[in-house]
Amino acid sequence: MSFLDKTLIEFSNNLKHGISGKNRIRLDENTRIKKVAFDMVKVYGDQYDSLWKVEKTDDGDFLIRASDPSHNQKTSNNWRAISDFSGENVTLAYCGVPVARFAANDYSFDPSEVTLFKEALLDCVSNDSSFVKQVFAEQTDDKVIALSGAFPELKEIIK
Repeated sequence: MSFLDKTLIEFSNNLKHGISGKNRIRLDENTRIKKVAFDMVKVYGDQYDSLWKVEKTDDGDFLIRASDPSHNQKTSNNWRAISDFSGENVTLAYCGVPVARFAANDYSFDPSEVTLFKEALLDCVSNDSSFVKQVFAEQTDDKVIALSGAFPELKEIIK
């Protein structure tokens, strides 16, 4: 896609009402958000149900879409691996609830190959219960209790 095409699409998206077509919006008292994990929030009214980050600037606070809804999501059963725009972080979610974040620096994957990392991550959670146990072992007790309460099928895996 050419630079002009990208610019025109971005301009068109900015003219749309609502937030679904936007990747950056000003945070004000009318914007309804819900913190879901780490520094990530969800915005009510986002048809893509994306993860967002709050960015503080001299011009005020803005919400920045942390994942591109068009291509940065991989799915396997109830698991999703969602990367941010830079490809430096991958959030592993179960039934849409963030479970763990994997950073390129910590897991030695190149951001340009984030798709391969997401596919490998989903393969591990789908086929290796010991890997899933390890992921949950690294979470706080409160988070594990909340997840196993919300998703009883995870109790067998988490043990």
